[in-house]
Amino acid sequence: MSLFRQIKASHSCANIDKKSYEIKNNLAIHSQRAPVSDWIEWRDRLAMSQVTKYAKFVDYWMERFDKSNSDRILVSYETLTDDNNGPDEAIRISNFLSQSEGVDPIDPELVPCIWRAVVKYKEQLKDTQEKRPHHGRRRLDPLHHDSQRSGPTERPYTPELLDAMSHMLLGLIQKWGDRHMRLRTVLEGYQQDVHAAYLDLINQSPLSSAHPLPGKNYHVYQVSLADGGSTVLNNLLVGLIDPDAAFKNSSVITKTHDTNLLELYKNERPKFDEIFFVVLNRGTDPKTRIDNEICTYDNVLCIEYEELLYNNIEELHTMVYNIANKFQSRFEYFFGPGLLDESTRKEAVKRLEIIDNAIAALESQAHIVPDAPFTANGQSASNAKELTRVKVNGKSFHIFQVSSPDNEREMDQILANTAVNWLMGLFDQDGDFSFMINNREQTVRQHDMTVPVDSTIVTKTYILDLMMLYKRYRSTFDEILFVVSGSTAEMTADTCQYENVLCIQYEELQFSNQRNMEIVVNDMTNKIQARFEYFFGPDFFGNDRVVSAVRRLEGMVQVAASLANEPFSVTDPKYGIHGRLGSQDGSGAVKHSDLAARQLFYCGGAHGHLKARTTFRYSTFGLWLAKSLFPEFKVDIEITQPGDQVKTTATPLNEVTIKSASVDDLLIVHSHQYCDVSVDAFPGIQLHINTEYYDVHPNHVDNVDGKLTMDYLPPGKKTFVIGLHEDTSQSIRVPSCSMRLWYLHMRGNIDLKRIFDPIHKPKNSRENFMLYINSHYIEYRERAARAIADIAPIHTAGKCQGNFEVHPDIPDDNSAVQCVPFDDKNRPPSIQPIPGHVGTDRQNDNMEAFSRYRYALVMENSDSPGYVSEKILHAFLSGTVPIYYGSRFVFEIFNAKAFIFFDLDMPHQCLSQIQYYEQNPSEYDKMLNEPILAHGQETLERYFSWDETVGNGMLKSRIRQMVGL
Repeated sequence: MSLFRQIKASHSCANIDKKSYEIKNNLAIHSQRAPVSDWIEWRDRLAMSQVTKYAKFVDYWMERFDKSNSDRILVSYETLTDDNNGPDEAIRISNFLSQSEGVDPIDPELVPCIWRAVVKYKEQLKDTQEKRPHHGRRRLDPLHHDSQRSGPTERPYTPELLDAMSHMLLGLIQKWGDRHMRLRTVLEGYQQDVHAAYLDLINQSPLSSAHPLPGKNYHVYQVSLADGGSTVLNNLLVGLIDPDAAFKNSSVITKTHDTNLLELYKNERPKFDEIFFVVLNRGTDPKTRIDNEICTYDNVLCIEYEELLYNNIEELHTMVYNIANKFQSRFEYFFGPGLLDESTRKEAVKRLEIIDNAIAALESQAHIVPDAPFTANGQSASNAKELTRVKVNGKSFHIFQVSSPDNEREMDQILANTAVNWLMGLFDQDGDFSFMINNREQTVRQHDMTVPVDSTIVTKTYILDLMMLYKRYRSTFDEILFVVSGSTAEMTADTCQYENVLCIQYEELQFSNQRNMEIVVNDMTNKIQARFEYFFGPDFFGNDRVVSAVRRLEGMVQVAASLANEPFSVTDPKYGIHGRLGSQDGSGAVKHSDLAARQLFYCGGAHGHLKARTTFRYSTFGLWLAKSLFPEFKVDIEITQPGDQVKTTATPLNEVTIKSASVDDLLIVHSHQYCDVSVDAFPGIQLHINTEYYDVHPNHVDNVDGKLTMDYLPPGKKTFVIGLHEDTSQSIRVPSCSMRLWYLHMRGNIDLKRIFDPIHKPKNSRENFMLYINSHYIEYRERAARAIADIAPIHTAGKCQGNFEVHPDIPDDNSAVQCVPFDDKNRPPSIQPIPGHVGTDRQNDNMEAFSRYRYALVMENSDSPGYVSEKILHAFLSGTVPIYYGSRFVFEIFNAKAFIFFDLDMPHQCLSQIQYYEQNPSEYDKMLNEPILAHGQETLERYFSWDETVGNGMLKSRIRQMVGL
């Protein structure tokens, strides 16, 4: 019996808790530890349950104990494993067993040898067999393993739990000690150990600010890629973890502009037990942001510029607490759960207050602000007043001007922008136009920069979910007001009934001359006064505001006239007016003939080493996406019979057609493929569709001047990319599988419900074990197929059959390396090629074939961040369970419980999973019934919403906003 061995030691985080946390939070298995606070609560609750059961166990047997009966003995784990007493305890057990009929124990002299071999076997293991030290995967460290959880691996019992254990043991001693002396001795030994551990804990100094686990030292690098905000962040960090340090003189924190964190880590790591990086990101320019992948490491905390903004002491207090919580949560694995207590946070607030007051004093004396902190708008203290949040009767507010993008595409731009500019005239005549993008972050853009929403008064948006906007921003302002412009049909009673919503019909905003404009402004101002009087009061919108609004609209009309001969891509930052408007009389009408004249071009096709291609043609893949993204171009695309040929009215880009291209036209480029002319010469907008796992194809250098960098973005302010590249001002990360799904949907090949709706998720027939379809040689893919074939016979299609021992020759024409199949006489019985038309170029046939198998091996060519191809998609569409390897970005797209991840570093985990599901069909059923998408509606909106019928068209809106349409 033993429940309390190693009480004084730290206790490992149980694997079951890690898995429970991952499952509960929809995380990939073996990807992340639970927070220490969560684990301690779980561990103590479980331990207390075991303590209670232990007491019941002792009570059960002692209530049935009879001193006169010798049919049972008490064995102590501690005695049995003790180097001195263990052999004697083993002999006692042997003598007891010898009393049983038919038991003939060995010679007592041999028992110590048996005891040593059985109980002390670990001491006989070679050092090379001992478990190697753990390195967390998601840690900025040159030595890391891809699939291990990072974070703390152990934590001592809490004083409360040890105290409860001690009292329970004392109760058992008092109850049964007199009846059984050996039991008393064992329980007293336990109780003394537990009580000693309890005293050690309560006598230790508490873990407070800047105190890591005992005996460990550390250093923090504050990485600032832009100047704004670095002073505030530095003083905040110093206040939290080095409060006694003088200004700019901390020995714990170092400021740096060096973004090569891995090299910095390598150089500094020998000096410290841990190196931490706190990175300040700002805006969308890659020069002022660090790579998103770096921000995923456990010893890196990335903070956005907007998170450090504050206007007053209340907002300063909130900001400090928010950053402190992020620091505590991110680095808890090293510092423990008690790093930043209440007093530490208050001292940090005071430190920033003192600096702000000192700067204010300097400003009043010399009007110079050296290294000034900044306020909610990112401005220095000297000009913060002019951008302070507007308040009425002491209450803050914000106005969202909401309209439909579909309507505005078909109308003149003056009419489309009259509402927002009228509102700007009422509140901020000289302010700049701001627009909220329909994305997850609801980014507000102004002057092509991201700004906080509370730095503006009026924000235009196409987000039609007013309730969502209200809930999100109500905590930021005292009131949220909406001015909705639309057609009569759109003005529903449900939308317009709320007192903080003013609905205006487009007809009410039209004007043709100066007098009409003044009438429109008067009428609209009377409406807003009446509707929002409950907030602004009875006389808020006086004549001065009406005059300001008229002046604002006059300026808008003048700018529209000046941009009449400018391209559509030119936008005035103050009024939000595009070029190519109409007449100078103020109507600004865009003629339908002008819209029709805008052309959609396309280029990019397989060329060169693909010998099977007897004719060259451009790919139309991107046009199927463009049809949903850019309906204003009115391009037709359809499949004609026979031969499934594609017919389109889009214009292929070549030496002849490029002469007719204008600045208002759009070019869809299939990345990494051949174009007849250089795309650099195209005058309009370019959207590159990248479906590959790299950013530049080594065989195609015509359009990129021979540059083969893997993070290449095509040059030009009007050139944009969707694909695996991370989000920037020129690119949006869209997985290849999403593009393929929408392409299949547009061609009428699949029903989206099969992926989006768990009720309609397809199921395979289960008649076969696993299918492996590939012809391109990747060694780890071949090894995986052979390993899975050891579980059950697999079927293969294509040239790849798991023959990893044979390394094929590299073709002279740089085409893909082909697998070498087994000879029939040498092929293992567990590898079974299947006949038919299945193959890597027959994807529809592949999906039909997959549907007859319980599993499909679908491994990517490489682990490339942001890349998830159509392979796993085709498996899901067929109803089979994918066995997948590739970027762990896949867990952001697809539900980790709906497929099996083949970890190259720990292949036994995947193989064990497959064996488990094969032996437990009911568990396989559960996996087969799991939803496909990782986060349901959130995933749908971010990665699959190519038009308004899916996820409110959020992806479509993001792409259109990026390219300026």
